Amino acid sequence: MRIAIFQPDINNYPSIDSRLSKIKSIIQFSDSLDVLVLPELFLTFYCSTKEIISYSDQDIKEANKHILSLSSQFKCSIVFGYPEINDDIRFNSALITGSNGRILYNHRKTFLAPNNMEQELFSTGSNFEIFSIGDIKASLLICYEFEFPEIVRKLAKLGTQILFVPTALGEDFRFVAYEMLKTRAFENQIVIVYANYVGKSQMFSFCGNSAIVNEKGEDLLRLGDREEVAFIDVPFLNQDSRRKRLPYFKDLIKFEA
Repeated sequence: MRIAIFQPDINNYPSIDSRLSKIKSIIQFSDSLDVLVLPELFLTFYCSTKEIISYSDQDIKEANKHILSLSSQFKCSIVFGYPEINDDIRFNSALITGSNGRILYNHRKTFLAPNNMEQELFSTGSNFEIFSIGDIKASLLICYEFEFPEIVRKLAKLGTQILFVPTALGEDFRFVAYEMLKTRAFENQIVIVYANYVGKSQMFSFCGNSAIVNEKGEDLLRLGDREEVAFIDVPFLNQDSRRKRLPYFKDLIKFEA
């Protein structure tokens, strides 16, 4: 599976149109890309409440339609975060499109980050689902959710082979992008794709370090502290073989009864 991560500078791309144009340019000039992964709340960027609510429901819906169209045109799945509005209720959501231009899965963040913007602006979702990209089983979490080992373990036990994580991780939590990301992948024998921002806004300072980590907890790809697009072909190791060698799931049964 050929995967790209776009790690934008929070101070660039001041409009939805400029962000959509960037998506198109990435896909257009890549070679046989299967999945493009973008950060949390990408359509509006992860900014202040005032900035996010300045975008209307119609703005968001039109942008989503445009991304679905790009997926169909270039036969590429796109993972992106956005502020979903449903009956005047806002959710911090992330959506993955299929290469046919349809929605594979829309996820509403179930555990909101402990900051004023998210806590005041968004309601919580409740669903965790598995979907397929070709013959690979996948799932999606948003930033803070991934930091709960119980959630990642649940998805792994349901059959997830690859987990997409759009995020907006600040400098204070750089540990998450390094040690925690590798640990989650290793202990669950799954591939994790983690897409973050860089740069400093009036509200937040982001640490970058977007990455793709394999089932052994090894970096397949690791970005730094500047805006960057990176591509890599991701192989999938045999989960059954890995779980026989490290039978965490089997051995935990005695504590789950």
